[in-house]
Amino acid sequence: PRNGGLASERKMARRFGVCRGTVREALRRLAARGLVVLRPGRQARAVALDESLTLENLGLALHDTRSEESRRLLEGFFSLKRQVLVELLSDCCANASAVALGPLESTCYALQDAARWYHPKERCAQLEFELLRLSAQVASRPGHLLLIQSLQRAFRGIADRLLPFMGGDAMRQWVICALDALYARDVQALQHQLPALMKTYDELVLDQFAPVTREQTSPEAPHAQEGHHCALASGSAQDDAPPARSCGEGLELGSLEPATEDRAASGVASCPHGQAFPLEPDSGALLLPVAPAPASSGPGGECTGGSVPGTVLGNVPDCRTGSDTSSPDGGIQPGPPPVGSLGHTHGVVREEDGPLHGTTAPFRSQTGGPCASGSSMALVTGPPDS
Repeated sequence: PRNGGLASERKMARRFGVCRGTVREALRRLAARGLVVLRPGRQARAVALDESLTLENLGLALHDTRSEESRRLLEGFFSLKRQVLVELLSDCCANASAVALGPLESTCYALQDAARWYHPKERCAQLEFELLRLSAQVASRPGHLLLIQSLQRAFRGIADRLLPFMGGDAMRQWVICALDALYARDVQALQHQLPALMKTYDELVLDQFAPVTREQTSPEAPHAQEGHHCALASGSAQDDAPPARSCGEGLELGSLEPATEDRAASGVASCPHGQAFPLEPDSGALLLPVAPAPASSGPGGECTGGSVPGTVLGNVPDCRTGSDTSSPDGGIQPGPPPVGSLGHTHGVVREEDGPLHGTTAPFRSQTGGPCASGSSMALVTGPPDS
């Protein structure tokens, strides 16, 4: 029950199918271990585990080996046993006679042999606690003998779960270190090297007995990683993309090289490469040859006039030259219509003996082929009247 109260002896005897004397004896033993409180004339009460936990009761607290508390308690058990053995062996190595060290050396040799040949696991545990008891006797530590007895009782409560992981080469290494240090009377090796080797072995057993449960990744982590990968992909895409250039940078002196890939995708023929364009002497503006264009529009909608020999490319703020193109006589030409998606200029052409109609005509170079540039260079109309 939650309040810790136990049922009466008669009810428990009936439930477990035993006599009341057996129940009474069991309660007395539990009370001796501090697990149950017995008071005459009152109900027996179970003590909380955190209040009654001792070395002898360690097995009760390790019922769930996956919990952090169980691993922490088992680590404390191994650490206490390790400290006791190192302290006792160091005392024996420093003060005991060679004759007194003989049983310790023999026990160490038997322990390393059992660990090497994988004798029954009970043999390894038995020899380890035998080494502890002999060390306490040689060092004349009666208090440590009581502590070792408690450690052995605690081990018996969890022996069936620990024995499968004991022994092996890791255990043999720390036993050989202790044996060599006892032979050489090397107290420093016992105090520094032996604890490290024993800890390695204890952690190996602990990881197999109570493996560490890895915490699950927080839900924000995958999104953060996804955003990071997206940022990297965006950055790499920007690096792979050609640098953006202004319209003025796209026109080099002496050659005009439009993007061939864009022209191939749009199905428009390219302009010849290596074609040089002259510069205006005074302003340094680029002169582009254009197809014949009408100078004026006569009455009746018919176009008259000759062809313009060249067009001055002045300031090109938005890849169009309509607003800055000047005629040879200084007059200002009206700006051309907007450019289509394929570089076509929406202008007007004259059908034969007919009125002007709006149409779409591509920009043509001097060779007669359409130029798929990103900008419109001139207004193209039909051929002039002969």
